[in-house]
Amino acid sequence: MRCYSFVALLWLTLSASVALSAPAAVSSSALASTTAGAQDPLNSQTPADARAWLNRMSHAFKELDYQGVLIYGDTQQWETLSITHGVMNGVEYERLYHLTGESREVVRKGHDITCIHPGEHVVRLTQNPLAQGFVNQTSAIDAYYHLSMEPGDRIAGRDTQQIIVSPRDAYRYGYRLWLDQESGMLLRSDLINQQGTVLERFQFAEIRIGEPLAASEFEPQSSGHRVASHIAGHESKSSLTNQGWHLGWLPRGFMNAASQLRDSSNPAPEGALATLMYTDGLAAITVFVDDAGQQEPMPVMSQQWGVTGAVVKYLKTNDTTYRITVVGEVPLPTVEKIAMSVMPQ
Repeated sequence: MRCYSFVALLWLTLSASVALSAPAAVSSSALASTTAGAQDPLNSQTPADARAWLNRMSHAFKELDYQGVLIYGDTQQWETLSITHGVMNGVEYERLYHLTGESREVVRKGHDITCIHPGEHVVRLTQNPLAQGFVNQTSAIDAYYHLSMEPGDRIAGRDTQQIIVSPRDAYRYGYRLWLDQESGMLLRSDLINQQGTVLERFQFAEIRIGEPLAASEFEPQSSGHRVASHIAGHESKSSLTNQGWHLGWLPRGFMNAASQLRDSSNPAPEGALATLMYTDGLAAITVFVDDAGQQEPMPVMSQQWGVTGAVVKYLKTNDTTYRITVVGEVPLPTVEKIAMSVMPQ
């Protein structure tokens, strides 16, 4: 469905826990607490009420036990994914299994992730698609998106409330979200462009919410090549600057969410010199800086695949050529402008 550069594929394999890294605080009454949420926003129509719905959705992702079948895709391809999520003894568990295409499985226990695929080659191993971005919204999201509400449809046999998330500028996409009225769980998400065209859709075909799950539900069910992965701790912006790289421009509201850095003098380097992830609470943009002399040649590129924009460019400084790769689920002009602003300090 989504296409990424080789570097980005590697990063996606290693970073499946970023959007889900907030610790879960849950009790046996999680379903009841998320249902309570804000004070009955079902019939409210203000941005503040829409924001209350988004808060309920964020808690539902991390705190509820749920199991279902998710269909997701764009105009080119559709895939089906089995999702099981639960919280046991305060630890989040999740198992994702692709029901279509190449067999892929991701099992997460807290921050520990095991990815399983049939060969040694790199494949796209996705995290919960519906969880990307939405679980880590910031309170400032209203400054970059206009929030509104419309009547919902029936999704996966459940009544919903529709939330419209419209960008306030041309640098990001908008969303239409259908939330379960009972629990606040996100049941459908449409990503839309400035013209209102649906670029990508995620939707549960069936889902069970609040039913107890056993630990056995989160054991890998397939065989194949295993990739154990983790994401390094966050680095401060000043630390990134000390490494000699900075972004001269980002859309308003995008903040550094995660980073991985390695010592360029490492005689056996693995991965990018710098991997920097930025988010405005919904959309995510990732920047990679590589020493091009130690990496496989890649062509200069500027391309949009569905909702994903990717740019690869080269920059020579101090007799060293660096490859700059920027990938984001934002319009291509946004990605291009960010790539042009990546400069040595």
